Amino acid sequence: MDSGKTSPEALIASLDDANARLFVRLLGRPDGHDMLYRISGKVHNHVPGDVHGKVFPHGGVLFGVEGYNIRRLINPPGTEDLHMVSREIVFYTDPKDGTVLTEWTNPLDGHTRPLPPIANDRVQLSYRIRAGALYALFGPAEVPLAGSVAPQRVRRNLVWTLDVPPVYRLADRYGIDDDFGLANSTYTSWELFDFLVHEDDARAHSGADAPKGALPVTNCWSRICPYVPAMGIAESETPGNLVYHARAWTLDGFDALEPWLADLVRTHHPLYTSAPEAPGTGPNTTTWTAFHAGELAPRGLTWREWRDTTH
Repeated sequence: MDSGKTSPEALIASLDDANARLFVRLLGRPDGHDMLYRISGKVHNHVPGDVHGKVFPHGGVLFGVEGYNIRRLINPPGTEDLHMVSREIVFYTDPKDGTVLTEWTNPLDGHTRPLPPIANDRVQLSYRIRAGALYALFGPAEVPLAGSVAPQRVRRNLVWTLDVPPVYRLADRYGIDDDFGLANSTYTSWELFDFLVHEDDARAHSGADAPKGALPVTNCWSRICPYVPAMGIAESETPGNLVYHARAWTLDGFDALEPWLADLVRTHHPLYTSAPEAPGTGPNTTTWTAFHAGELAPRGLTWREWRDTTH
């Protein structure tokens, strides 16, 4: 740990509710060291009416996804705040042989374009623990979480569910004056999560003598969203979207990754070998904002200009 930081362990231990303590352990290690959610799954094509037929069929598997979110819990000294700060990198892979893809051919226009990984340098959640209770922070607003951190029991598992339907204009949230071909110039999606913890692991990690490492969590993740910018398909012009269906599981840190994935990140994306060192400000990074920052803004292009000139 850096000398300027304090471990969040004592702050987390001050929570009165065992469910709240376990919920926080879903977010990260209480000792303040890095924890990973290793992600693996597939991306499917959803096309209403199957209007493209065999050229771009409904139900087709477009990609595999392999990667992780690397995260850390930070309690700034002298505060009751708890920040989950993370980076995430997820590579698109060939669904046939699992090789990492760096480009993709759009069957609707025949053009081959670069396909960058999901690379979000900062995804952050903020909380406050005061008088034994847990609150979520949304800017200056505090939202008590006492009623929402209790898991459902399914056989011998405890299950926390989080269903999020993002809806916003990029211009309003990020100051990006580009509609990316989105319907009504508005980003809409679903992010659906289930976090499962076996009752034995929950029991072992809820007491004062809990293990220091990551709580063993299995996560199910589904995402429904527009075609990502690199695919060159405008939602406002072409019916359809992507359906991600993946699993994730906790690891104690970067060194617990498989060698092929760790080597790939060290060589080409070394920033993602660790979580951020401190909380940030501003909204979280997304595929759309990262694409704008990495591909469009440096070249002074709109998304449609990029789509029509890059192939």
